[in-house]
Amino acid sequence: MRAALEEANQWIKAVGSDWTKYTVVGSFLLYVLGYLALRFHLTAIGVGTDLAVLDERYLFTGARFLVYLVSAVPILVLVALPATAAGWGVSKLLPAAVRARASMWLGDPARLAVLGIVFSVVVIQFIMRQCFTLSDLLLARELPREPGWLISLLIDDRLMPLYFSLLVATCAVPLAILWALRGVPAPAGSGAFARGLLTFLAVVQVLLLPINYGVLIVDKALPRVAALGAQPLADGEDAWLAWEGKEGVTFLVRRADRDRRALVTLPRVDVKRTEIVGFDRILPTLFGDRRGRQR
Repeated sequence: MRAALEEANQWIKAVGSDWTKYTVVGSFLLYVLGYLALRFHLTAIGVGTDLAVLDERYLFTGARFLVYLVSAVPILVLVALPATAAGWGVSKLLPAAVRARASMWLGDPARLAVLGIVFSVVVIQFIMRQCFTLSDLLLARELPREPGWLISLLIDDRLMPLYFSLLVATCAVPLAILWALRGVPAPAGSGAFARGLLTFLAVVQVLLLPINYGVLIVDKALPRVAALGAQPLADGEDAWLAWEGKEGVTFLVRRADRDRRALVTLPRVDVKRTEIVGFDRILPTLFGDRRGRQR
């Protein structure tokens, strides 16, 4: 018992001595994640900003992304447990010879790396990069026609936490394969190339996570305001606070006939008071329950 306490004490001292290093590395990672999420969020809604390369909002957005990522783990576990139980039950029904051949087939390092590459390419090409089709949404005449499943998620976001959890799961697959291959020497030539390519694709998937978070999840509910700074809204006009920059404040204004929208940026010194009267999920508000049909 005493030895265990002494070992724990030594570990705590070691962590304490390197705490500054861990803090710097952790802050840098949060900054990078927040930069990707916030920049792609602003690109998606079509708001020009006065953000500099160094801005504390990147750090806060990175922290929000990390919290959302952690909250996705319980959902993933709830989905994975029944699937794992079903797979285990099916495997027990198979003959022992079939299970042995399947284990041998999947246990080949080269084949496992190739399977991981194919999986990552399919996920990146057909799922994770689809968010790049979404841009300038606040002023778009209608939402993109394709991919329809992603547009449906944007309009009705009740399944968005599950979708993001599945994205996290797809990122875990190549990482798990790389972890399984960590103790296996990489053969020269094609084997080493395949493992290097799998590592690159795994990194791409991880970087696409905050990008998808920024495009699909960040601030999709905008505060509705009663005036543009000191200027009251005209009859029938609606306005939302889209972005607060260091030098200007940008509002989304929808005219009375709902046929025209505009982004209006006022100098920050002119916006001395902002009256928020509610929060609206902006895409269903602008486009209705179906693409191109406004409410």
